Parts: sequence; structure tokens; C-alpha cells
Amino acid sequence: MTVIAFRLRPRPAAPPPTDLPVPLEGTFRSPSGRTGHLVGSLRVHRLVILPRGTFVTGVFTGELRDHDGSLVGVDTRRATIEADLVRQGEGCLPVLRPFQLDLMGITVDVAATTIDPFLVATSDPGPAHRAGGRRHSSPRGVPS
Repeated sequence: MTVIAFRLRPRPAAPPPTDLPVPLEGTFRSPSGRTGHLVGSLRVHRLVILPRGTFVTGVFTGELRDHDGSLVGVDTRRATIEADLVRQGEGCLPVLRPFQLDLMGITVDVAATTIDPFLVATSDPGPAHRAGGRRHSSPRGVPS
């Protein structure tokens, strides 16, 4: 039997952590009839760029509090939200547009939020990209 020795490839640098939450703030009409406040976070799963726009997909977690600070509830929801890419320095910064999120059956108005570009999940472009070729693949995420 012939044995072929292969060179060991160096391990790529560890990707930046994507579990760091992006802080969110919002308001809602509380069950008492007054304005309540949302304090929450977004765990970014991916940034999707399509011809019709840019979207951020992730898990939104929020703590709903009444105007007096009493806890209304805590809920988590997976969602895809429209975003804008704003030029900053030599790159672009993803900014979530203001949006409405349904938590516990309550519609919450969430303010625009800037996302640190290091939190956005990226994938390896593959050997075709490194060799100068062009890959024609569709994005893995589809806005819901």
C-alpha cells in the first residue's frame, strides 16, 4: 500500500465572536395604558445583501418594563430586519432601520441601532475567490 504524506495546513485565525449582543432600546404601549420601555439585545446571525436591500438576521431578546419600572415580561424572537450600509472610514457600517417587533403579543417600536461590523457573521469565500475566480452563489439567508 502506498502512503502519501500531505502538508499540514495552518489553522485560520479564529473568527471574531458573534455572540456579543448589540444593545436595543424601544417603547411600547403597556397594559396599564402608559408608555413602557424595552431594554434588550440582538445576537446577530448574519448580514444578507440582496439586490432589493440589506438585511440583518438574528435573535432579539427584550425585557419589557412598565412606566414605573415593574416588569411586564421577557421574550425572545428570531427576525430579519432591514438595514442600511453607511460608509465609515474605508468600510461600511450596518445600521438597523427603526422597526416594530412583536414580543409577548405587544408591538414594540425599536429605535435605529448601529451594529459593530465585527459582530456580523462572515463565511470563508472559498478557493474560487482566493484564486481570483468569481463565485455565483445566492445568499444563504432569505428575509422573512
